[in-house]
Amino acid sequence: MIPSPEAILAWLEAMTHDPLGLAVALALATLVTEDGALVAGSLLVGGDLASPWLVISALLVGIVGGDVALYFAGWSAREFRPIRQRLPIKRAKKIRNWLRGRETAILFFSRFLPGTRLVTYVTFGFLRLSLMHFVVVMSIACLVWVIGVVFFISEIQRAFSGMGGTFAALIATGAAVLIILVAPRLARRSKSATTLDDAVEESIDASK
Repeated sequence: MIPSPEAILAWLEAMTHDPLGLAVALALATLVTEDGALVAGSLLVGGDLASPWLVISALLVGIVGGDVALYFAGWSAREFRPIRQRLPIKRAKKIRNWLRGRETAILFFSRFLPGTRLVTYVTFGFLRLSLMHFVVVMSIACLVWVIGVVFFISEIQRAFSGMGGTFAALIATGAAVLIILVAPRLARRSKSATTLDDAVEESIDASK
């Protein structure tokens, strides 16, 4: 069972007296539920219980660390024959060729498109695409996402703080859920948005 943002927040609040411990706990929380950790961290900032840059840094380390772990999971999977057989080498080469020039867009937009991250990061590792490029693009995308959410949610919480801390936290949580739901829709409407599924489908069509 994945902990709720409220449960994570209560756990993190107990550690606010120890900034380093809080940062480590917040980074680890992203490995359990990325969205939950992001919302909880934003509420800590909005409640003036933690520094925004400590929270942002911890979330960035945790999220990017998890992304890199998925990349290496794909990298390692290539060593297993049963997995390699599921992706014939000719198909793998076609996908790799198709990705040239599109890696940045696919990686960047995957951050804002839940459901595409796992397959994208594992595939990039499986195809042994540049780890440095992967880390740089994912770090930039993550930074944009985390900074935007943390400051937006925390400011909403502060705006309603005069009506009570609990009420303000509930309003901020509602706003966070709205952002998490709306962001993918907006990202998909971008003319620059593309996903690994699009690349795979087009590479398959091109081979027919």
